[in-house]
Amino acid sequence: MSNVADFQDLRAVAGSTVHGQRLDQGLTLLFELSRRRIRRAIDEGGVYLNQKRCRTAGRKLSRGDKLRIVLLDKEKLNPFDAAQLIWQQPPLYLLNKRAGQYSQEALHRSRGTLPDELAKYLALPPAQACTLRPVHRLDKGTSGLLLFSSDPTLLQQLQAHWKTCTSKSYLAVVEPAPEWQSQEINLAIGQLRDNQGRYHVNEHGRSCRTSAQVVERKGNRALIRLQLHTGRTHQLRVHLSALGCPILGDTRYGGKAHARLMLHAEFLRIIQPALPESIEWKAPPEENWLW
Repeated sequence: MSNVADFQDLRAVAGSTVHGQRLDQGLTLLFELSRRRIRRAIDEGGVYLNQKRCRTAGRKLSRGDKLRIVLLDKEKLNPFDAAQLIWQQPPLYLLNKRAGQYSQEALHRSRGTLPDELAKYLALPPAQACTLRPVHRLDKGTSGLLLFSSDPTLLQQLQAHWKTCTSKSYLAVVEPAPEWQSQEINLAIGQLRDNQGRYHVNEHGRSCRTSAQVVERKGNRALIRLQLHTGRTHQLRVHLSALGCPILGDTRYGGKAHARLMLHAEFLRIIQPALPESIEWKAPPEENWLW
């Protein structure tokens, strides 16, 4: 797992010393980084010129250009596998995402993310590849069902109906196991993260509701099925942490260290009018789901 110390967000304004230089050369002069590392960052999509991602190492710099390079070293990505594509009805594509994969572009990379890898696998023409987007989102550490669209109009339609026309359930392994067997969690969550990237329960925040049911217990751990009734960022992670039973592997929210975040999106149903016909899918966790 990458350490916070491996993350760097570096910024500068081009002056006379780099005016007329190539982008990779100029960044090498401005920051204490090797040209090789700079070129890798450009290729991955972590370099910005005047607030736009730039992948052209030979781009000439001008005085006053705003430069930014975002790096995350020692990062391990789980590579895309064709077997993850479990359903397609172009322009819609459903993946069984694996833990360690990015649902969408990150600040430090667009290369190696699922939109990038899926577009390559499908051999989408450039115009469609540029518009391939996740309809909803799963955190990098979360596995499970994730729907993509390469049609901006359909994407907008799905997202407009997402709250009222979808049902989702997740599996999570928590430690310690809760004393309760089922729980309706109604805890509002604040809109702002702290400096550790965490959201917190806040009575003045946005209302959030989660249904939780213990499926199985094993020692001090429990397998829990969770149903989302609202879709706030990190909602399940915040709610379970607040109840004193954080998700195994979720060290950000007080969980015990583990090989991965033990959270999996197992079920997705979409009904009309979000799609012309209602449809549902279910995907079990990966074979290495051990608890």
